[in-house]
Amino acid sequence: MKRVLYVLFTIIIIFLSVYGVSEWKSSNEKKPDVGNWVGTWSASMQASYEDGVSHKGFENQTVRSIIHPHIDGKKMRIRLSNTFGSEPLSIEEIHVAVSKSGSGIVPGTDQQVTFGGEQNVTIPPGAKEFSDPISFEVNSKESVAVSLYVRDKTGPTTWHPRSMQTTYISTGKHVSDSDASAFKTKEDAWFWLDGVDVIPDPSVKGAIVVLGSSIANGNYSTVDANRRWPDYLAKRLNEKNSDVKMSVLNAGVSANHLINSKPNKGENALERLEQDVFSQTGVKAVILHQGLNDIRHYPEYDAKKVIERMGQIITSAHDQGLKIYGGTLTPFKGSGMYTSQGEKTRQEVNHWIKNSGEFDGVIDFDKALRDPEDPEHFLSKYDAGDHLHPNDAGYKKMAETVNLSTFK
Repeated sequence: MKRVLYVLFTIIIIFLSVYGVSEWKSSNEKKPDVGNWVGTWSASMQASYEDGVSHKGFENQTVRSIIHPHIDGKKMRIRLSNTFGSEPLSIEEIHVAVSKSGSGIVPGTDQQVTFGGEQNVTIPPGAKEFSDPISFEVNSKESVAVSLYVRDKTGPTTWHPRSMQTTYISTGKHVSDSDASAFKTKEDAWFWLDGVDVIPDPSVKGAIVVLGSSIANGNYSTVDANRRWPDYLAKRLNEKNSDVKMSVLNAGVSANHLINSKPNKGENALERLEQDVFSQTGVKAVILHQGLNDIRHYPEYDAKKVIERMGQIITSAHDQGLKIYGGTLTPFKGSGMYTSQGEKTRQEVNHWIKNSGEFDGVIDFDKALRDPEDPEHFLSKYDAGDHLHPNDAGYKKMAETVNLSTFK
């Protein structure tokens, strides 16, 4: 009997050591920081153009990107994307630092970023990669410089053109340089860097993703000034007296469409939902402000076609457990592709956005920016000059139009 009990006891010990302990270990390996990370910054990536810097890529160069975080955090990690690459992407070394001015960084703030404990990382085609967490104080009042050194030819890049933020490029490895002397080349684009996460104060309840096109992207706002309307919204949400603390992640792609995927304009909004919205860290809600490009470029599209695509996006967001808010389409009379039929379609789409009840809430950007005396036009003080995009004041007005209690 003792022998039987001994055998049983031995079997139980072996079972626990093989399954129980390994299961406990596996569970613990997944637990650190899970649920605490929230995106503080993001950029929607797209395929390279057929020529130019994105097609040529880089070799033996340092690419220093400047990003502006939307919430504070005591730990950070970065996310790199080779989503549209056809070959593995090898990055030899990556550093982060507090941005000073131009391509300069604040001395003493530079830190190396690792991936699985290694300073270099290779990302397969179609993949993304998170870095290891680092103890880096992220302050939403300060920009962050992320410097990537590539030794070998990268080939065509995954990138975000028209960043409204200067990226600086040098020959050779200069990831730790605090001065600007080595960075001779400038580009209005982000390369490979598509997200930065932090572990914020517990009062931060998550992130809102703004899904849109050039207006979300901030076209015609002041370059290097962070005056896109999602930037202004993030500032409002994180003021001391705000009852709702949230990050704002910008998923705007210049010239993007709801329905069609066009060369150099990114995948259509429905196709990029998983990549640009659902996979974002800590996302709780979506603001959809898109459709005007479809109306402008396809005057044969009626309101029903645009509304149908919006409905598909709403359903997809709800299926993910996310709330989704609709922004009305802003005026475009006087712009290069204006038609009276397109204006009629815009009005019909806006009526549906405001009255259908399909969205969890509505933000009336049209009312905020239009001329009360001539509502098919922008109010001149908010017009960037092309009668299609807001200027800095217009972007600020858009952010002020959002009722923050909507997100409670």
